Amino acid sequence: LGVSLGTLGAIPAAALDPNITTLAEVPQPPIMGNVDPSKIDEIRRTVYVGNLNSQTTTADQLLEFFKQVGEVKFVRMAGDETQPTRFAFVEFADQNSVPRALAFNGVMFGDRPLKINHSNNAIVKPPEMTPQAAAKELEEVMKRVREAQSFISAAIEPG
Repeated sequence: LGVSLGTLGAIPAAALDPNITTLAEVPQPPIMGNVDPSKIDEIRRTVYVGNLNSQTTTADQLLEFFKQVGEVKFVRMAGDETQPTRFAFVEFADQNSVPRALAFNGVMFGDRPLKINHSNNAIVKPPEMTPQAAAKELEEVMKRVREAQSFISAAIEPG
């Protein structure tokens, strides 16, 4: 990962205390706007993570960091890579991980304090492929690989 967890920040003791993780202790914000009802559970399991260093923070580092509080299902980096800071969304397997993640608000992650809040939206994920679509894509990729191999062979061994 390039950055050890030891340099990312101290873990608040409350974040690791399984006795304080009931959802009743952390009020859920209202769902904003016209939200697909099938996405509400996903939104409730997702946190917004802001103030990330654009140059040094990766999705893999966030995954490793947030595995401390619960099983992470998905991490999506967002924001402009050319700006000094970016943000991300972290989706957990269950809602009980969210209060523990919120306890990391203000903890140093590299050279910046994390800004962690409830998410207002679900993570946009790539569509899942059917086995047939995956096989077709693999076939197309392999065709391009074979074409590239023949170009390379032709360049190395001119006819």
